[in-house]
Amino acid sequence: MGIKNKTLLLVSLVISFFIFVFIIVFMTIFSSRLIKENASYSKNLLENVNHNLTSYFDEISAIANEPNYDYDLQNYLKTEKENGGSYSSISSSNIMRSYKMSNKMFGEELNRRTDITSIIILGERTVYLYQSVYPFWAAVRDYSEEDWYQNAIENDEGSVVTGPQKHDFLPDNKEEQISVSRKIISCEDGSVLGVILIDLNLNKIEEICSAFYPQKEGGFCLLSKDKTVVYEKKARGNKFYNLKDKNTLDSLNNLIVNQKQKSVHWKCGGKDYQVVTSEIEKTGWTGVSITPMSTINHSMYENVAVIIVVGVSLLFLIVIVLNICLKSIVEPIVILADTMDKADGGNLDIRVPVVESSNEIGRLSRSYNKMLDRVKLLMKQVVSEQEEKRKYELQMLQAQINPHFLYNTLDSIIWMAEMKDESVVPMTEALAKLFRISLNKGNEFISIRDELEHVRNYLLIQSMRYEDKFDYRIVADDEVLNYETIKLIVQPLVENCIYHGIKMKKGSGLINIVAEQVEDDVEIRVSDNGIGMSVQLCQEVLIKDSRFVNAAGSGIGVKNVNERIRLYFGGNYGLAYESKLGEGTTVIIRIPKIPRKV
Repeated sequence: MGIKNKTLLLVSLVISFFIFVFIIVFMTIFSSRLIKENASYSKNLLENVNHNLTSYFDEISAIANEPNYDYDLQNYLKTEKENGGSYSSISSSNIMRSYKMSNKMFGEELNRRTDITSIIILGERTVYLYQSVYPFWAAVRDYSEEDWYQNAIENDEGSVVTGPQKHDFLPDNKEEQISVSRKIISCEDGSVLGVILIDLNLNKIEEICSAFYPQKEGGFCLLSKDKTVVYEKKARGNKFYNLKDKNTLDSLNNLIVNQKQKSVHWKCGGKDYQVVTSEIEKTGWTGVSITPMSTINHSMYENVAVIIVVGVSLLFLIVIVLNICLKSIVEPIVILADTMDKADGGNLDIRVPVVESSNEIGRLSRSYNKMLDRVKLLMKQVVSEQEEKRKYELQMLQAQINPHFLYNTLDSIIWMAEMKDESVVPMTEALAKLFRISLNKGNEFISIRDELEHVRNYLLIQSMRYEDKFDYRIVADDEVLNYETIKLIVQPLVENCIYHGIKMKKGSGLINIVAEQVEDDVEIRVSDNGIGMSVQLCQEVLIKDSRFVNAAGSGIGVKNVNERIRLYFGGNYGLAYESKLGEGTTVIIRIPKIPRKV
């Protein structure tokens, strides 16, 4: 990836990262703020509902309190109570009187209001006055066992709200009613004259609560003291929670009971909701606002979407502008890189077009061109120096090898002359042939035939010196004999066979020399059945700086042979040793197949 594209990618990643971080921080802060604002908003709506319901029940309580200040009604109730009046003993005149009294007290209220369904004044077992939109069940019964009756008798502070409920003494009432009950106190002696019961339908309550609009999938409900649902309003299509289900209602009630904060989270039906509550005065009810978290966060998601669109658009514009700016900066660098690639491929004549600028690119272009000029000059010097060095190394190697040959051979001739051995003549003749081939008219390359003849003369000399110590055998393929090689590569190896392998062995030894063609190369294998070498010594014998020491000299001959072969033919060629202690050693010479020049 180029510098320009990499820079564009990094800038895009950095901007994207900061946009992502900004969105996360924004969502965290904004979501928390939305939750608080929605809780505050829901709380205000609940307070409005609380205020309106309190005013409403104060109004109904005022109606229920009227019997405590009506003189005629008080006398009527006192008389009825003293007479122990009941429907089983009522006379027709009493019925007519009760009817007139009921119409006088409650007829107008019942006719002008749609929320009041019944107004009844009762004793423990008697109905004193009755006005209702439903027919009354006239049987005498014990009303003192009813909850609303007991609560009214026990409450000295005012009216009591109970329900929703259905009265079994109003059999035609199919809908649940909210009841407001209050005891009637005698103005004369403070005794209890009876209990007034006002039944209300949910019309007015629905009207008051209709100001509270539930959001999508949310709702609003009123819960009574005994944690039953008084009123509920849900958004259309809300199927995620159902307060008619006991488990769902219990879950909500437990949450409300344990609530210590302004708002709490409620998980139901796989959805998260914010629940805000408010106590309704006069009734002991609890107003509950249920808002889906998805609805609360909807505006946040819209803002996040806008941020993402703006961020992506901004990123796109930045990339375009940055691409234009980088192009003018990077293009000279690209040209410089291409020039470097071509120079690396060997074309040192190419030059970078000089940028007429004093900035880093201009200075780098000019410096690189100067460097190429300098490199080209240095390469010429290195080639020349290496050629000279190679000549000196070859001369040194040759100088190291020839004295070594001469020293060993003359040592043998001197020994035989001292012994007045007749073999001194053929040995001297063999030495002359050996040096004639070694000199080779100054040529470094000789045929493999001459190289093997050179070794044969050397072995002849050594076999005369070490009688009965070793035998030798030289075998070569006919086509191999005419190939060329550098001279004096076999004799140092044979010398090592004698001094390192066979001389140290008890009894006579055998030296085998085999020359053959292997694929496109020539292999000359020199082996002996001497004392052999360890694996470590096999690995060290060809190392240039190893401490291996030749028993007959410095050991430089074998190493020089290997270095000469690698110097002439490359690293794929040279010597390789194979040896086992007590069994012998084989050294393999591998050289390329070079046809003899005629």
